[in-house]
Amino acid sequence: MTDTQAGPEAPSTFRNSWLEGPFAPVDQEVTVYDLKVTGSIPKDLDGRLLRVGPNPVDPENPVTYNWFTGNGMVHGVRIRDGKAEWYRNRFVRDDHVARSKGLPPLPGPQQLGGGARYVADNVVNTHIFPQAGKTWAFAEAGVLPVELSYELECLAKSDFGGSLNGSWTGHPHRDPATGELHGMSYYHGWEHVSYQVIDTAGKVRRTVDVPVHGRPVVHDCALTERYAVFLDGPVAYSDDMLKKGYAFPFLWGFEYPTRWVLIPRDGTGGDVISAEVERWAVFHILGAYDLPDGRVALIGPSNSRMFVTDHTGPGEVPGSLNLYLIDPKTGKTEVKILDEQPQEMPRLDDRLTGDKFRYGYFSSRDQGMSTLIKQDLDAKTKESYAYGPGRFGMEAVFVPRTPDSAEDDGWLMTFVTDMTTRTADVVILHAQDLKAGPVATIHIPHRVPIGFHGNWVPDSELAEQRKVLGL
Repeated sequence: MTDTQAGPEAPSTFRNSWLEGPFAPVDQEVTVYDLKVTGSIPKDLDGRLLRVGPNPVDPENPVTYNWFTGNGMVHGVRIRDGKAEWYRNRFVRDDHVARSKGLPPLPGPQQLGGGARYVADNVVNTHIFPQAGKTWAFAEAGVLPVELSYELECLAKSDFGGSLNGSWTGHPHRDPATGELHGMSYYHGWEHVSYQVIDTAGKVRRTVDVPVHGRPVVHDCALTERYAVFLDGPVAYSDDMLKKGYAFPFLWGFEYPTRWVLIPRDGTGGDVISAEVERWAVFHILGAYDLPDGRVALIGPSNSRMFVTDHTGPGEVPGSLNLYLIDPKTGKTEVKILDEQPQEMPRLDDRLTGDKFRYGYFSSRDQGMSTLIKQDLDAKTKESYAYGPGRFGMEAVFVPRTPDSAEDDGWLMTFVTDMTTRTADVVILHAQDLKAGPVATIHIPHRVPIGFHGNWVPDSELAEQRKVLGL
């Protein structure tokens, strides 16, 4: 079978929504300079707004294609002195992209490979982070990171100088006190999940392997002052789904003993704590923090089931925003539903990672309307900004107005794809005044498909990282 023929044959009437509309891939790599701007870009913004997402380089079988597995494409806008200097989009050159475009494969170490096609081809489509003075595109499940140039060209695959155990994560979190990246790594050939910490020099300084019941998806994790936390279950790898040709061979495990796992940040593998929880899938975590009574509070969008009958993406049933009160002493978890409106792609003020926070920012496509939601978790209120007919917003990144400004005093920045014009925008709003609408809209004459994660990367952050390393 070829890459585009694997798996069950697609009926002529079958439609895969993750290949259509605002999710449909684009086939051109473009560079556009001096972007038009409506409003005024805040003068203090100096850097790049970067994101990455799935963008199949070749036609896919709609029956077996899963949104999580498309070839990666990075998108970036460079901002300086109140101007949007450029927009770029580039394929992340995995082995499939290289074959399709007749390019040489990326240099670098050999990935673990095997299993699903996206693992064997090292498809990197999930997140972008600066670390050790470099720009990285990340994925998970045995896929190696890819180093990018400032202009988003692919340079090489990396195992962080041989310090990585073969798999990294698509969703790390930075400790604001140390600058280190913390993540949970999994791979279909392992019987454990690896907690790994990457230091400011770009090397793995700590690894804790935690045995698990099966082969779960562990996309995200959370940090508190005391713990690194991940969910073991209930979506797990299925050899049967792989044999049937499905691109993302994972299934909902009705018998999987779902639990939260707490790894003491100053302990060893033998100190790991488990806490039972109802069977919820939590792919993304807004944040977590320690409570005075010893429990851990964790908040995240949650689904009561997924990948049971629909194997194309995560939208099988509407989700909710849940609070999990995890008790290390009793090994039990109390669950509270905070909001039944579906919302995903949570972000907070990253300066508060691991600490108590009040605000969260989410993307919602509920009842045909694409909105940005701001949750005030203390006041138990929310407000939203609607992008408008035919316009679809993505994960919004919070950028503090100044380094020492208060929580929520800053900018929310997001890419918006406009299906009425087949173009896109970067929208910048003040987090404390969503009703006022954008302070600036940067116009991109090119469609940007809805994708996954990204970051605002100030030039000063990369420069400081390089200075620390003596580069």
